[in-house]
Amino acid sequence: MKKLFYFLFVLGIISCSTNSNDMLENQQLSTDLEPNKAFVHYIEFPKLASLQPSWYYTFDYQNGKLVRMTGKFVKSESIWLPDSFYPDSFTTLSYNNNQTEVKYSNDTYPTIVYTMENDKPKKAELYNQFNELITVKNYTYESGKIKVYSKTYTFETYYTYYFDSNNNLIKSEKLEKAGGLDKTLTTTTYSNFDNSKNPFKKLYLLNDNFYEKSLSSNNYRKTNYIIQNLENPQSLPGNGNHEWTYQYDSDGHVKLYHPL
Repeated sequence: MKKLFYFLFVLGIISCSTNSNDMLENQQLSTDLEPNKAFVHYIEFPKLASLQPSWYYTFDYQNGKLVRMTGKFVKSESIWLPDSFYPDSFTTLSYNNNQTEVKYSNDTYPTIVYTMENDKPKKAELYNQFNELITVKNYTYESGKIKVYSKTYTFETYYTYYFDSNNNLIKSEKLEKAGGLDKTLTTTTYSNFDNSKNPFKKLYLLNDNFYEKSLSSNNYRKTNYIIQNLENPQSLPGNGNHEWTYQYDSDGHVKLYHPL
């Protein structure tokens, strides 16, 4: 009888511990912010510095996970032509065990399949409209650092993200190679952080800009970058910067969408 009581007692402790862990995970998921709209200006780098009233994304969630974004920003490759925004284009996200599939409407590369580990991307596989695998990205995590290796045919890109003691992104390096030869190195620094909670945490799989925005605990409001031509080291490097001025609500959270 004592053995039976002891067994039931231990089983009860394990069950409570498991339930507590599940509750803790759910609480951690639920504490991340879920913005329902965001001006393009706060995420991308449009040529027009001012906010455009009709250029904003909308987000939908189910069970604490992002399932849809409406809106698509396309940056013009020409400095003389304007950028474009398509309000009816959309992106959907579906979840199956350790894989997340991201699908883009009206896109040359409409599908990305992420393999997740501990709620972080471990691998990303990008497919074209013919369902052919075009690009593979592999993610590795170290103390104070994230590395991403991307390969498309003979083109390779090495990303390295560096973090400070507050888990805020302070620097990134992007090395681009073609045919095994170094082409360009882009070094970006991130500064002027606020003390507010990061509203991009649940949006990180949408594109590279959302991903970078999501990495920090707080929100950087300025970036400076330098682009070096490694094929011609004698040439002067390119450089530039971006700045964002956020509005905040009464709880101190960033307002990604607001009346103009």
